[in-house]
Amino acid sequence: MSNKKQITIIGATGNIGSAVARNLINSGYEVKAIVRNLEKANKLFNDEPHIQFEKADLKDISGLKLALTGTEYLYLNLSSQSTKKNTAFAPDREGVANVLGALDKESIKQIICISGLGALDNVQNPEKFKFIPNILRKQGHKLIKESGIPYTILHCSWFIDSFIFYERNHTYSVIGDIESPIYFTNCLDFSNHVANAVGNPDAYFMEFPVQGKEGFKHPEAARKFFSIFNKNVKVNKIPGGFIGFLALFKKEFKMLKHMSDYFNQFKETFLADDCETFKVLGNPKFSLSEYADKLKKEHFYNYLQIEN
Repeated sequence: MSNKKQITIIGATGNIGSAVARNLINSGYEVKAIVRNLEKANKLFNDEPHIQFEKADLKDISGLKLALTGTEYLYLNLSSQSTKKNTAFAPDREGVANVLGALDKESIKQIICISGLGALDNVQNPEKFKFIPNILRKQGHKLIKESGIPYTILHCSWFIDSFIFYERNHTYSVIGDIESPIYFTNCLDFSNHVANAVGNPDAYFMEFPVQGKEGFKHPEAARKFFSIFNKNVKVNKIPGGFIGFLALFKKEFKMLKHMSDYFNQFKETFLADDCETFKVLGNPKFSLSEYADKLKKEHFYNYLQIEN
């Protein structure tokens, strides 16, 4: 038997989820990933020996029960791309309900899940803008809290890694005018927070804001990042009104407009100290510049080229 820590992940083939899985493996974890698409999962992880895949769908409780067998620590990396709170199935609401119904209550010791900073209760003026993904997330959080299972909910600021995920043809676009500073986190520091939450009684039944220590305006952060990571990438600003115009004609732009409207009025405040995120889950290790340099030198995201 392996002496390594073990964790089950649902959402390991997404941008953030795959990076977290890789970082946890690099820090000594054996990962079981529950996925819908085995072909995609095998392609992403390219025969990595410390991850095993179980095929299951969030809509299939019986399949989830089999896949979750023996799970003690579960990390949920789920999100919904919907602008309707009465959507029939949201991964982080109905999906969470099905996961809770499928878990073996005798085995499970802790659920850790990713969330957004705006879904942290009683902060950031949550009633100011009805951002549907946060409403759905909070409904899923309520289910987790009512389950009685020890939980740790990690409410994240923007990820520096998103600059890489959303760069296209050597261009990264900032939509609208986000003038307030953003306390960017990153996938490696976040993964360390996840690892430090596992089996940590101080993190049980807790919610933490996950942020970096330094605030940047969005365009400033993107330019600073790409000046180190790839000088050939240009940072452009796109007026929010233009996205709104496109959303009138193409459904795929409706979510983008909804996100743009939300983030352009969202004013992030630094909460990590007051909520003892760093005290319980560890200090961030990387500044924006240090993280850009690390990703460049280690070619961490080369696997994304497989998908592109």
